[in-house]
Amino acid sequence: MMEEELYGLFERYTAMPHGSERIDAIREAVKKADEWGDDYWRLKNRYQLAIEQYRYDDSGKVLPMIAEYVAIFEKKYFDTGKSPTHQQLDDYLYLLDLSLNVFGMLPQLPLAQCRQLEEQYWNALKRFGYGKADYYDRRYFQLRYEDRLEEAEEVFELWEKERQGNAHQVTSCEGCIKSIQIRHKLHQGKRDEALKLARPLMDGTIQCSYEPWRSLRLFMNNSRNRGERGGMKYYGRQLIRRLGWDENADEMSLLSYDALFDLPRGFKTVETSLGKIFGEWDQGSRWRGFMDAWLFFSQAAHTYETVSLAMPESFPLYREDGEYNTAELAQWFHEAALGIARKFDERNHSSYYQNKMQRAWDGMQKMTGGGNE
Repeated sequence: MMEEELYGLFERYTAMPHGSERIDAIREAVKKADEWGDDYWRLKNRYQLAIEQYRYDDSGKVLPMIAEYVAIFEKKYFDTGKSPTHQQLDDYLYLLDLSLNVFGMLPQLPLAQCRQLEEQYWNALKRFGYGKADYYDRRYFQLRYEDRLEEAEEVFELWEKERQGNAHQVTSCEGCIKSIQIRHKLHQGKRDEALKLARPLMDGTIQCSYEPWRSLRLFMNNSRNRGERGGMKYYGRQLIRRLGWDENADEMSLLSYDALFDLPRGFKTVETSLGKIFGEWDQGSRWRGFMDAWLFFSQAAHTYETVSLAMPESFPLYREDGEYNTAELAQWFHEAALGIARKFDERNHSSYYQNKMQRAWDGMQKMTGGGNE
């Protein structure tokens, strides 16, 4: 009877649309599995909750749930010598991998904790005979955040070698693998090679739940940073066509496009999307949102001195009359984005985030100052 009820709770929440209602239903299932001490469902429901929060809620909130999953898994299988199912092992390693990604969203976590997570992940991969490609993937990006570029290149070569081997890897999605290669080529300034790698993602030859939104956004932002107005227009339009039905769609990430081609649409986006950002734990998401808003309002200030906006009451500059000075908005968002960037850079002993802001600004200035059409 207990097993039937727990399975019924699973069926109930998996039938729900993604979002807050589904998250609440999974939490209920977690609680019930804990009450009955069913380790199978304690693990399965926690995994489902972590993935749901990461993809459809606030990515920055998932570390406590991952920590609970890891503690239950290791007590059950490390301390007793029992063997997990193949799926449970995949889930365990995937959540360890995810924890390193979430670390990059929370600048208040010290580098020493990142190193501990990396070591835990490495040891788990070694213990269960998995390949090390996903470890090298996370290590590569963390080294870039720390501006240790030569070491990052060495680690990327190790990643490539691992991918060419026969070992079972945590991530097998061809789209995600291509995305890493694309980002690496863009980091190297090899845009043509990156575009060639992206073709099967753009035309649907390779399927991935994150694609093609992820790659289209990468190339739009790369065009922005290079000051290429034509590229901004092309990729921005491709992304706009996906709004409303692509589960990865994020209107805030299109504010740079709106700054150049559709200011009214950008104002509406700020009104409808800004409130969510203020409540997020994910500081990486807040930083990107604030940076995009800074770029948007900096450009809007050339056309509008003041604008009427229905801003959330949580906004520090909130005005009941809804009248805002665009230059003041640009300044606030710049300071807010820069503050987060400095926290990341201080933690990582680098200037990675501040340099990204400068490149985005320089690219926008190049386009608005008579750059290439």
